[in-house]
Amino acid sequence: MLPTRASRPLPLVPSLASTLALLVTPSLLLTACDSPLKPRDGVDDGTRLSASVTTALDREIAKLSTEPVKATPPTGPSEVEQALAPRRVELDSIGPQWPKGYAGLDLGPALGGAPRQEVQLSLKTAIQRAVKNNLSVQASRLDEGISDARLARAEAAFDATLFADSQFNRTTRPQVGTILTGGAVLNPVNDSRSWAFTTGLRKPLVSGGSVDISTSMVKDTFYPRDQYSPDPAWSTAVSLGLTQPLLRGFGTDVNMAQIRIAKNQDRAAYEDLRARMLQTVSDAEAAYWQLAFARQRLVAAEWLVQVGIEVRDVLGRRREFDATLAQYANAVSTVEQRIASVLSAQKAISEANNRLKAIINDPDLPVGGDVAIVPIDMPIEMLVQQDLRAAIITAADRSPEVAKSLLSIDTASIGVNVADNLRLPQLDLEGRVSWFGLDGNFGESYEDLGSGDFVGYLVGAKFSQAIGNRAAEAAFREARLERSKAVIAYRAAMQKAVLDVKDSIESVRTNFALIRQNKTFRVAQAENLRALLVSEKTLGSLTPEFLQLKFQEQDTLARAHLQLVESRISYNVALSELYRAMGTGLEMNQIEIEVIDPTLEKPALVTSAAIQPATP
Repeated sequence: MLPTRASRPLPLVPSLASTLALLVTPSLLLTACDSPLKPRDGVDDGTRLSASVTTALDREIAKLSTEPVKATPPTGPSEVEQALAPRRVELDSIGPQWPKGYAGLDLGPALGGAPRQEVQLSLKTAIQRAVKNNLSVQASRLDEGISDARLARAEAAFDATLFADSQFNRTTRPQVGTILTGGAVLNPVNDSRSWAFTTGLRKPLVSGGSVDISTSMVKDTFYPRDQYSPDPAWSTAVSLGLTQPLLRGFGTDVNMAQIRIAKNQDRAAYEDLRARMLQTVSDAEAAYWQLAFARQRLVAAEWLVQVGIEVRDVLGRRREFDATLAQYANAVSTVEQRIASVLSAQKAISEANNRLKAIINDPDLPVGGDVAIVPIDMPIEMLVQQDLRAAIITAADRSPEVAKSLLSIDTASIGVNVADNLRLPQLDLEGRVSWFGLDGNFGESYEDLGSGDFVGYLVGAKFSQAIGNRAAEAAFREARLERSKAVIAYRAAMQKAVLDVKDSIESVRTNFALIRQNKTFRVAQAENLRALLVSEKTLGSLTPEFLQLKFQEQDTLARAHLQLVESRISYNVALSELYRAMGTGLEMNQIEIEVIDPTLEKPALVTSAAIQPATP
C-alpha cells in the first residue's frame, strides 16, 4: 500500500516549477550565443573580405574626377542649316515625311485573310503593358513567390511541435507464481489490460538544442481482481528534457544559417524580378522604336516608288520625241527595284510588329492576330547629360546583378561559418527530469506529482570525433574557396556594370551628335534635289546622265531621311539602355514593385492605358 498523504515526509527535491526554470534559463542563455569558440587560426573575422568588396568600386572610379563632368556637344542649327533657313519649310516638305508612318500605310495582305486593322499605341502604354503581361516577368514573379515560400519553410524549422500517441495493450501469459501455504499458487497467469496516452510539446532552439515537456497517463487493470493495489492503477508522469550541443552544432550562426541563406535567396529572387522588369522595359522600348523605324522604311520606299513612277511616266510620254528606249528601260527597272524594296519593308514591319506583340503579351494584341500596331510617339531629341562617376556609383547601388553578387558573398560567408563549426568535436549535453504519480484515481495520481516525492533525473554527455577529421577540414576549405569565388564574381559584376554604363553613355553622346549631323545631311540633300528639279525645268531634253543623277539624288534623300530617323531612335534606345545599366529604368517609367501577397508573388504595380484604333 502507498503511504497516505499525511504520513509522507516534506520533499527534499525542487518543485516542478523551480526545475522548469532551472532547465529553461540555460537554454535561453545559450540561444543568445553565436559561437562556442573564438575564431581560430586561418579563419578571418570578415575585415579583409569587407575591404576587398569595398575596393572593387573604388578601383573603378579612382581615376575619375570627383567634380561632375558633362560633355557639351554642339546644339542648335549647323552652318548649313542656318544658310538654308529661308527655304527650310520647303526643304522639309521634300522627300519622305514622318507623319506618313502613323496610319494608312499599305502593309500588304494579312496572313489571316481579313482586312488588316491598325491600333495606335504610345510608348508609355507599351512599356506598362509589357511589365504587366510579359511572360518572362510573370515567371520571375513566380520565382520570387517560390523563394518566399522557401523562406517560410526555413523559418518553420524552429516551430514548436505538438505530439501525442496512445496505445492499448492486452496481455495474457503464464508466469512464475508464488506457492502459498497449502499448495496454492499465487498469480500463475499475467492477465492485464493497459491503456496509455502521452502528449507534449517539443521546441527546437536556435542554439542547436531542443526542449520538450510531456505528460503520460497509463491505466493498468489486472486479473484476477483484488490481488493488486491499487487496482486499477493510474500511473502519471510529467517529463521535462533538454538537449544541447556544446561544440559542433552550437550557436545561432550555425542553426540559423538556413534561414539567413533563404533570406538571401529571397532577396536574390527579388533582384531577379527587378532585372527581368528592367530588361523588359528596355526590350519593349527598343522594339517600339524598331517598329517605328520599320514603318519609316516603308514610307521612304513608297516615296521612292512614287517619284520613280513620275520619272518613268514622263519618259514614257517623251519616247516619241527625245527619250530613248534605253532611258525608258532604265527608269522601268529602277521603279521595279524600288517596288521590291517596298515588299521587303512590309515584311520588316510585320516582323517588328510581332516582336513587340510578343514582348507586350497583351490579350488584346495576340501575336497570332493580324492587328498592326502604330507607334504614335516621336523619339525625343533633348540632350540628356549624365556624369560618368555619378552613373557608376548609381549602378553600384541599384544594379540587380551587383546586388545579387553581394548576396552571394554573404551566403558563402555563412557557409564558411557553418563549415568552421563542423570541424569541432561532437559534444552533446542531455538532461531530463521526471515527476511520477500513482493512485487508484486519475485525479489523485496527478495530485501526487505536485508533491515532488517521486522524481527521476537523467544527466548525460555524448562525445565523438572523426580520426583525422579530413571530411570536415575539406568541407571548410571548399567553403572558403567558394567565398573567394563569390568575391571574384562580385568584382566581375561590378566591372560589367561599369562597362555597360560607359558603353551606354558613349552611345547616348554619339547618337545625339549624329542627330544634328543627319539633320544637316537631310537638309543639304533636300536642297540638292530641289536644285536638280529646278534645273530639270530649264533643260530642253533629258540626258541619260541627268536621269541617272535624278534617281541617285532621290535614293540619297531617302537614305538621309532614314539615317536621321535611325539616329533619333538609337539615341532613345541608348537612353533606355543607360537607365537599365544604372538600375533606374523602373523609376524613370513610374513603375513600382509592390508586395501583394508575400507567400505568392510581388507583381509590378502599373497603371492601365488604353489602346486606341489608328486614325488615318
